[in-house]
Amino acid sequence: MDLKSKVLRTVGLASFLRSFGYGTLWSFVILYLTTQVHLSLAFTGAYLLFSGLIGALMQVIFGAYSDYIGRKIFLGIGQLGQGISFIFVGVGMIFNFYLILLGILLQSIFSGMIFSMFNALIADVFTEEERFKSFGIQRALANFGWGIGPAIGGFIFEIHYFSISFILMGFMLSLVTILMINIPETAKRSMSMKLKDIPSALKNKKFLIYSIAGFISFLIFGQLNSTYPYYENQVNGIPVSIIGLTWTMNGLMVAALQYPFARLANKKNAHYFLIYGIILYGFGYFMVVLLPTIEWMFLSMVVITFGEIIYSSSATTTAMNLAPEGEKGRYSGTFGLFTSVGRAAGPFYGGLIFSISLNYEIKWLIILITAIISSFLYILIFIKK
Repeated sequence: MDLKSKVLRTVGLASFLRSFGYGTLWSFVILYLTTQVHLSLAFTGAYLLFSGLIGALMQVIFGAYSDYIGRKIFLGIGQLGQGISFIFVGVGMIFNFYLILLGILLQSIFSGMIFSMFNALIADVFTEEERFKSFGIQRALANFGWGIGPAIGGFIFEIHYFSISFILMGFMLSLVTILMINIPETAKRSMSMKLKDIPSALKNKKFLIYSIAGFISFLIFGQLNSTYPYYENQVNGIPVSIIGLTWTMNGLMVAALQYPFARLANKKNAHYFLIYGIILYGFGYFMVVLLPTIEWMFLSMVVITFGEIIYSSSATTTAMNLAPEGEKGRYSGTFGLFTSVGRAAGPFYGGLIFSISLNYEIKWLIILITAIISSFLYILIFIKK
């Protein structure tokens, strides 16, 4: 097996197993904290933002240092740490609420570490044109795991076996660390590494604007596990198990269609995928306020999913194509900083919007307008003068 095949298969399998764990349980954490622990959506979002900021900052540091000392050590530590974070959350549900908060913080740190390493690995071994397809395959496998998980997780949530399931899943994710042994070292190691060099990617103005647009886009993505299920469950009265099925549909659609769309994406049309994808994503959210039925909820998820597929076909690849040789880890970590903070801030942003005394049509319209702002930034980057 050649190097490219070995990296893609190992990363793809690990992505599938990790996404299965996250789709089954982690996607319901916000709903658990707001409906079972009775924390406010704004407070829950604020804590997720805090933990996301810590994790994102660490992600930049890990990404930069992986250019210097290699990827494998961070892959092993990150995967083991993710398993431990699940165990903390499960034990916290039984004994001490503060262990849940610690588990969420650890998850943010180790998840960012793994995410930036996977992106850097693929960028290391594939050419610019090959990356669109390679990231598409990796994302398709990840979403296959995500597709299977929520249907199981929604059922677990409603029969109240949530805590023990977190503990068992934590042990499974810890064992995924064994897969990391088979990944060869791919980093073209930098000659030296200083702390002042870590934020150097931000000197690239095009990359900086691109990362800001990514941050805003991931604010929108962050609504999927926060305001979206909260609104459908608490306002429209739809059971959690049914909401979990919409996430399953989302994951399976992405798994089936991500690679075909990635084959269509290239350097010349990447910006169209980004612009149209994020607008479609935002419009899918706005649809939920138009009708309160289960059928309409599934239709809105179809629109959201197509937006995700179109957008994700180009997002990570374009970021990596902006990175010079020898700095893939640094650029991956920096882009991950913006997107991770955006995703973490998503529940906080949505919680603030939902705490304002406005009708729900206006609240979802604000989220749609946020998506449109992101699309304008992509136009600013790629428009030909």
